[in-house]
Amino acid sequence: MDKEVIYLDIDDEITSVIDKVVKSGAKIISLVLPKRATVFQSTVNMKLLKRKSEQVGKKIVLVSSDPNLLPLAGSIGILVARTLNSAPEIPAPFHPNLGIIETTEDDELGLKKEALSELNLKQAANVPIGQLAEPNQSVTLRTKLDNDLDTIDLDNTKKEPDITTQKEEEPKPNKKDKSKKIKVPNFKRFKLIMVLIVFIVFLVGGYILAFGILPSATIKIATNSSNVNTDVSFNLNTNLTSLDVGTSSVPAKQAQQSKTYSATVNATGQQNNGQKATGQVTISEKFCNNTSPTFTIPAGTGIVQNNLTYITQSSANGSDFTHSINQNNCYIFTDPNPTPINISAQQGGSGYNTNGNNVTFSVPGYDSTGITVSAVGGATGGTNQIVTVVSQSDITNAEAKINPNTSSVKSSLESKLTQAGFYPLPLTFVASSPSYTPNNQVGIAASSVTVSSSVSYSMYGVMKSGLIKLLDNNILSQVGNSQSILGLGLTGATFSFTNGNSDPTAITIQTTATVGPNINVADLKQKIKGLNISQVKNIITQNPNVTSISVKLSPFYVSTVPSNTSKITIIIAKPTKSLN
Repeated sequence: MDKEVIYLDIDDEITSVIDKVVKSGAKIISLVLPKRATVFQSTVNMKLLKRKSEQVGKKIVLVSSDPNLLPLAGSIGILVARTLNSAPEIPAPFHPNLGIIETTEDDELGLKKEALSELNLKQAANVPIGQLAEPNQSVTLRTKLDNDLDTIDLDNTKKEPDITTQKEEEPKPNKKDKSKKIKVPNFKRFKLIMVLIVFIVFLVGGYILAFGILPSATIKIATNSSNVNTDVSFNLNTNLTSLDVGTSSVPAKQAQQSKTYSATVNATGQQNNGQKATGQVTISEKFCNNTSPTFTIPAGTGIVQNNLTYITQSSANGSDFTHSINQNNCYIFTDPNPTPINISAQQGGSGYNTNGNNVTFSVPGYDSTGITVSAVGGATGGTNQIVTVVSQSDITNAEAKINPNTSSVKSSLESKLTQAGFYPLPLTFVASSPSYTPNNQVGIAASSVTVSSSVSYSMYGVMKSGLIKLLDNNILSQVGNSQSILGLGLTGATFSFTNGNSDPTAITIQTTATVGPNINVADLKQKIKGLNISQVKNIITQNPNVTSISVKLSPFYVSTVPSNTSKITIIIAKPTKSLN
């Protein structure tokens, strides 16, 4: 590229302008200046720009119509063009005492002094510099460039109108040129820095991992310790706050929780909601003894025909009956003035319609030795309308499907007791009898029935500090004060009810405790941290009750015990003998 146009910002410094010129690939560079470009109001800046451009073999043309800039550019010897299409030239320089001068010889600024201005020096002293810089106020002798620069086209993309016919406007930078202002970072240097940072982080992280996290020590100590079996009975008391040694009562807490479960089944019951059959009957009585009828059949009495029950709607009084027929020494008593009794089927359905109106009905509950009560009549009008209803078997099936999750409730109660500082006793876990509640009752028309079950759960917990004190007293009573308790064996303890399930607050605990030399593990960790294997063994063997020591360091490159005591594990071997 031979030519390039660079648009400058009003905030550009001379260093950034020079940097743009140096980085440009063109030999001829047009610098389009904004209005009030303060960067070129300095002679020093002009000199720096001219000198640097000459060093890199490039020619600079300032595109500006600022009258204050022209004489300054001319004094330095920099080409100026009023527009991108104007021929560039070096304006005549201006001297504050001599006015605008012509040059022929090189001076210290690189100008050629040829002759002084014809302008009267005395008059020039009283004329403002701005006016002297204008072409109509000065005698200007411009030094032309070589023939190839006299007609430089500074912008090949667009021609501007002649300045004699149109008001001069300052060139506006386009969006593409704005991108040239962005300073592109040196990505090679950035990558180098990032690689260096990652390498340093890797080294530091590796060192921390290798010498701070991975190192660990496991020390196994065998002593002349022994097992002691304990069997202690105690009472739970929720009203105590401390151990009562005299009664072996330990403070306790009862945790409770209620849960609701449910199950749903499809309804399978059938019910006929059709019209009920109705009709009338007359009551009669057969006596095979000589007793006169004295009974009364009240309204609401059920009479039966073909295993179907009908309800009487009015009463019948046997004392009003009279003898009518004698059959085989038996008398038939009927109402001499019979008034039919209205009856209604117990349920709807066409099955209650009788075959005619002379059907015999039995009257249960009124028969006795030698006495038979019956009715004759009929019923019609029953219709069918079968619907699905809830049956008792449906409710029973739903209850059977409920499966309470007691394990989750037990875990929840144990967690509550532990958080409160109590040792949970799972054997005291109790669930109340469930109470069932169906959402639909038997006989209700529905497609399904849901049964809910509410259950209450409870569990006791014993205060751990009181239980430990109780066990300590029992163990020391067996071994004496010459031995120390190395472990109570609570992890493998078994609990049982002292008096069976009749008293859930009377508990017996059985454990296998460990007694032997008193080794303070926390103090021992502080003593051996940072030491090598030989030093560790020398310190531990000072205890006469220690029989053997095993020290294992890891990883393989570790030679001393870690300084972090959390990385040190001390295991006291289980005893091989028992005291009881």
